[in-house]
Amino acid sequence: MKYITEIKPEPIKEVKTIDLFGINSHSKADCEFVRIKSASTFEPIINLKVESDYSPTFKQSEVVDGMVIVGYGNRFSIFDLNYKETKVNLSFDGYFGSFKVDNREIFVSTDSEMINLTFQGIEKWKADNLAIDGIIISRITETEIIGSGEWNPPGGWESFVLDRNTGKKIKTKC
Repeated sequence: MKYITEIKPEPIKEVKTIDLFGINSHSKADCEFVRIKSASTFEPIINLKVESDYSPTFKQSEVVDGMVIVGYGNRFSIFDLNYKETKVNLSFDGYFGSFKVDNREIFVSTDSEMINLTFQGIEKWKADNLAIDGIIISRITETEIIGSGEWNPPGGWESFVLDRNTGKKIKTKC
C-alpha cells in the first residue's frame, strides 16, 4: 500500500494518535501531527504526535516500504507502520535539517552533521563538522554524497564530497 503524509497542527479525529517522540506532554498547543493516509483512497490510517525542544523550522515526513520517516525540530524518528512501533528516536544538539532516502539507506542532515541509517535505525556512520548552520544534500551516487555546508551565515556555503560507505570527506570546496 502507498501512503501520503502531511504535518498539520490538528490530528485526524477518526483514527488513533501515537506520541512518536515519547515526550508525553499533555498540551497539544506546542505540537503537530504527522497525518498518514492511504494514497489511493485518502482513508486516514494514523496520527503521529510530534514536538520538539527547538522550533520546527525544518520538518519532513515520508513513508517508504512501510516505514514512516520523520524529522522535526531537533528530532528524527523511524516508525514501523505495520507493527506500530518506533524503530529509532534521535535527538540532536542542534536542529534537524532534512533527510534523503536512497537504496534503503537514510541520510539525515542536521545543522552540522550527517548520519547514515538503515531502515531499522542502525547507524552506519556519522560525519561531523560539515557546517555550522545547515547542510544541503545535493546528490547521492553509488559511491559518493555531494553536498554543501553553511560556514558563514548567511550564504557562506562550502561544497563537500563524502564517501558513501564511510562518511569520510573525499573533497572539500569542490
